[in-house]
Amino acid sequence: MTLIEMLIVLAIIGVAAGAVTLGIGAATRKPSVETEARRLASRLQAAADDAMLGDLLIAFTAEKHAYGFATIGTDGKMTARSDDALAPHTLPSGITVTLDTRPPVVLGVDGAGRPMSATIENGSQRWIVRYDGLTATATPAPNA
Repeated sequence: MTLIEMLIVLAIIGVAAGAVTLGIGAATRKPSVETEARRLASRLQAAADDAMLGDLLIAFTAEKHAYGFATIGTDGKMTARSDDALAPHTLPSGITVTLDTRPPVVLGVDGAGRPMSATIENGSQRWIVRYDGLTATATPAPNA
């Protein structure tokens, strides 16, 4: 065996070991309720800020396993947002979202959006995302 052949074999082994390491890391990082609750809170906050800064009406819509945002035009029609920050988001398997109010929730231009709370849960894990009309926060749900 020549030195070049030995280096090629070592390079192949190194690449394979790196791929296995990255694959194992991704498999062990399953989405958590906390991650999804924090994501929802940050997206709600981004939408509320966008509504205030852009002089827009933005609606938050939710289903059991997904949520999204839409811009409300002057004619009252809702147009789904597709930009990265406000694009529709499907929750990972097993995680659900439940609102305390009926969607759509309008995020007002002047910060006078209707308050709401959303419960993100998966089995015994529960987080609550609260939107007070200006800010959105995510906190663990108290034990019932």
